[in-house]
Amino acid sequence: MAKNTNKPAPEIKRFNAYTVRDFERNGATEHDWMRIGVGFPNEDGKGFNLILHAVPVDGKIVVRLHEPKEDAAQE
Repeated sequence: MAKNTNKPAPEIKRFNAYTVRDFERNGATEHDWMRIGVGFPNEDGKGFNLILHAVPVDGKIVVRLHEPKEDAAQE
């Protein structure tokens, strides 16, 4: 009889990659966040795989943990 080795699947974290453009509007600095890709941690936890759909002209990429938006219809 085989042992049950089913373990819960590890939670896969997803990261979003952005380029952030600062601009002036009515005398105030505002920020435009454009999503340009996604990232996933490697299994060994020592790095990431980034999948980019664009490359920012200034070379700066901001990577943030993906936070799903709650469905407003559920409230």
